[in-house]
Amino acid sequence: MFNCFRLTPDRIRPDSDQRRGAMLVLVSALLVILVAMCLFTVDVAYMQLTRSELRAATDAAAKAGAETLRRTKDEGQARSAAKDIAGKNQVGGRPLVLLDSEIEFGTTQLQPDGSWQFAGGGTPSTAVRISSEMGGSSGNAPIQLFFADYFGSGTFEPTRVSTAAHTATEICLCIDRSHSMCFDMTGISWSYPPGTPMRPDPVTRPPHPTKSRWGVLMNAVQDFVNVTKDQNPRPRVALVTWGSDITLADYEGRLTGRTFPAVNFDLPLSTNHGQIISSLNGRATIPMLGGTNMAAGLQAGINVLTAANVDPLASRILVLMSDGQWTVGDDPVNLISTANSQNITVHTVSLLSTVNLATMEEIAEGTGGRMYPAANETQLRSAFQEIAQQLPVVLTD
Repeated sequence: MFNCFRLTPDRIRPDSDQRRGAMLVLVSALLVILVAMCLFTVDVAYMQLTRSELRAATDAAAKAGAETLRRTKDEGQARSAAKDIAGKNQVGGRPLVLLDSEIEFGTTQLQPDGSWQFAGGGTPSTAVRISSEMGGSSGNAPIQLFFADYFGSGTFEPTRVSTAAHTATEICLCIDRSHSMCFDMTGISWSYPPGTPMRPDPVTRPPHPTKSRWGVLMNAVQDFVNVTKDQNPRPRVALVTWGSDITLADYEGRLTGRTFPAVNFDLPLSTNHGQIISSLNGRATIPMLGGTNMAAGLQAGINVLTAANVDPLASRILVLMSDGQWTVGDDPVNLISTANSQNITVHTVSLLSTVNLATMEEIAEGTGGRMYPAANETQLRSAFQEIAQQLPVVLTD
């Protein structure tokens, strides 16, 4: 027979107590870890808060410095403005203190990838870079964390770099008004829009108001103005139109009884952008004569942006638009060095495939600008919109 017996509580208590003790140790360890994670989370959240406060304070200081620099053209006043605004912003419960060494003046340049590059010491100064820090060699103490001492480090030393460029901009629209601007948008020479009177000669007629290249251009410039007129501060814009010299000895001159200079200074620099459209509309009511003296037009635009009334601290932008290859005058590429010496950035807009794209690209790249090829009206309008939209840059990084 089997020897059966019954287990009693006394026989099982030792194993049960051991398991209960092990569980208490595990729970205690988990509680310690949970508390540590909570404390760590509090400090991480506080670190993010102070980092955001430092970013806001540094950005505000850079903007204040850039605005004061644009208005007063005085680096000393700009430095004081940056310090004043920084001190009105709290970081970790304390005003942000900026040292002179943390405030740098220079220029910014748009890069091909769309980013902006700051160059310290460039003249005239158009940008302010603030390099703030909590701790280190700055005028600010490190951020004291609540519980990080338990983890071996009780302070946090965030940094922030902000660059703001003042937005004063002087622009010259340098527009091709040679006779080819009366052609249609097919890209075929001497092909006119339907409805253009052909007798005695279409040369004697003004461009078609909507279907000529000039009509399409006016829509694009209207888009440009729609953007710039709402910018603050509003940039000053001048208008130059160009073609080639026409005298009564030329065929077009004899046929129309008109003479034309290679260049017209249609409008001086002004914040009244509505008059740009009015001026272009006025040109649309008369014949457009002559060839493509691009160098004369480019030189005229440079002259506008180097005149005595130009803001010495403003960015200088020249927009060169053409639908053809230069056929008269000097090679416009030779003016790249002239534009560079005057800190003028040239953006080129090439309408249709009739343009010498290599020339337009060389001019743009050689002056730090961009070439915008436009095969149709949509692309032309997009080009002028994009040029206008990139003007009022405030914070560049």
